[in-house]
Amino acid sequence: MYKAVISDLDGTLLSRGHHVTKFTKNVIKEIIKKGVNFYIASGRSYDQIGYVTEQLEVKIPVIAANGARIFDADGNMIYEKGLSSKAATAILALDYENIAEGSHLNIFSGNDWIITKGTAQKVYDRIPRDVKVDFKEVPKNELKNLDILKIFYIGDHEQLTNLEKAILKITDDVNVIFVSDYCMEVMAKGANKGAAAKFLLEREGLELKDAVAFGDGENDFEMLTMVGKGYAMGNSIDRLRKLLPKDFEFVRENTEDGEAVKLQELFLERAKNL
Repeated sequence: MYKAVISDLDGTLLSRGHHVTKFTKNVIKEIIKKGVNFYIASGRSYDQIGYVTEQLEVKIPVIAANGARIFDADGNMIYEKGLSSKAATAILALDYENIAEGSHLNIFSGNDWIITKGTAQKVYDRIPRDVKVDFKEVPKNELKNLDILKIFYIGDHEQLTNLEKAILKITDDVNVIFVSDYCMEVMAKGANKGAAAKFLLEREGLELKDAVAFGDGENDFEMLTMVGKGYAMGNSIDRLRKLLPKDFEFVRENTEDGEAVKLQELFLERAKNL
């Protein structure tokens, strides 16, 4: 029997409208009652994850910013791994708007979500109204002064792959991943959900083999393949599918409660038959 569950949010635990369904909420509450640890691992900042834990009505440790930060159940930061100043400076010097036409630059710095001054409408255009939006607009020439956890770009997939190539040409000290076809993130090398999961599990007296994990993006690859058993969502993006072994197990899509159905099978139905 596994002892922990690590779950991605967008495209995985969350259904339509970026919300948790009643069925998913009930399943998670039941497995926690049975003593199974439940953790969230998301590309979002810690503040952006809060409304989800409120929906679940639980206080749990959280892996935020795709593994760049970890928080305990009380909201205390216990781990951080951000971009080096050298890598961040080199990336910010790129003319990303010409390399990836139409793309939008975003930065996580500490607890802040930073965008360049004058680009707020691009955020409003892509974020559902019921999702918390709290960003700061900073002049482009001041971005280099920030301590940066991660940089991410929103835009057309093909355009973003051009930017990916440009970034990897100027620095090898980063990890470039796609969380969705239209969102590319730049992290410190070694900062990923799998490494963060290892840190968190060991802190709580568990090992990677004790956990199952669910995800749908390239940013979930390490986590899915490092734990005892990983499950990819039926709606997983192609970049993840191409990385995973051919026999990797997929569950239903996030809009079909794919994760909760599998959790019920793993922890609730089997328990009844013992």
